[in-house]
Amino acid sequence: MVGNQTQTLYVKSFFAATIREAIEQARQELGPDALLLNTREAPPEARHLGAFEAVFGGLPASANVSAPAAAAPEPAASAATVAAPTDDLRAQVREIRDLVARLTPYSTSRRGESALERALIEAEIPAHLAREIDEAVRQRGSSRSVVEIARPRSEGLVADTAAELEDRIEVDSELGRVVALVGPPGCGKTTMLVKLAFTEGIGKGRPVRLISTDTLRVGGADQLRTYAAILGVPFQAVESTAALAQAIDSAPPQALVLIDTAGYGPALFDALAVDLARYVASRQDIDVHLVLTATMRPLDMERAAGLYGEFRPQKLMFTRLDETSSYAALYCEAVRQPRPVSFLSAGQSIPEDIEEARKERLVETLVRKLPECLSAVA
Repeated sequence: MVGNQTQTLYVKSFFAATIREAIEQARQELGPDALLLNTREAPPEARHLGAFEAVFGGLPASANVSAPAAAAPEPAASAATVAAPTDDLRAQVREIRDLVARLTPYSTSRRGESALERALIEAEIPAHLAREIDEAVRQRGSSRSVVEIARPRSEGLVADTAAELEDRIEVDSELGRVVALVGPPGCGKTTMLVKLAFTEGIGKGRPVRLISTDTLRVGGADQLRTYAAILGVPFQAVESTAALAQAIDSAPPQALVLIDTAGYGPALFDALAVDLARYVASRQDIDVHLVLTATMRPLDMERAAGLYGEFRPQKLMFTRLDETSSYAALYCEAVRQPRPVSFLSAGQSIPEDIEEARKERLVETLVRKLPECLSAVA
């Protein structure tokens, strides 16, 4: 008579000292197909049951389907049970997840924002991007089984959000044979170029050639000339695209050729930079990196990226990470472009203050703020 009986769908909270322990409890009681609906720190009134609460949905491993429907469930401080007929367990779990969400860190505010969305906005992520990330994190949570959630990087809302943030950006620290750095005035192009000469050239046993196109400013190429003398590498200042082409083509095939360019503001770009930008963009062998500072406001960063788009940069570099407490602006620019981020700089020391870009580094200030922001809006 089992075919005529009504199956029972359970949603239950498990309290334990760790998320992993709660997962093991759920696996034993609800079976391996149970779905995780939510994890959070246990509320104060249930803290004596365990430090963490994990809400699961599924069929118990040994459900008593013949029990009378009207029988009252035994009270339990650590569990909440809901019963309903089901033909599709996963469909009902999704429905119940929406109900459970109202009482969890995913709950929506009166303005229609989820707690995670508001937390991302507090972390200086634009509202439209915060909304996209929130929806993507919800989908991640809805597709995970108990077995999958047991993996360390899948534990909790913050871990899911970090994974989603990282998936939206790319990193690539491989350099071409010829590298040009472009960007607005004062963004640290010359210092970054010298750091690359140390770490990617001399440090790896490659010959290095330094070229400067910054000949319009008085003394514009002098700093790089001085560094070239210290490094003991050839240096050349060029005043035209023809001279630049000759300097590039005359370098040994195995040499790392690093090109420094001047910084141009919007008022001077059309008059002074267009010819160089067109030439650099036309050469497929030039690996162009747009250098921006982490301290720039998001709108200014977007404008600078638009202006220097004439050079057709393939990658991004960010400097002055040590001068800001939030990487939100540079993260959003990396998402908006989208171009991979190659290198990061967090200081003026040469060659120490340069590193290959890593996704976890780019999102670390955002992830660090999430628990605090979620607590504030929960």
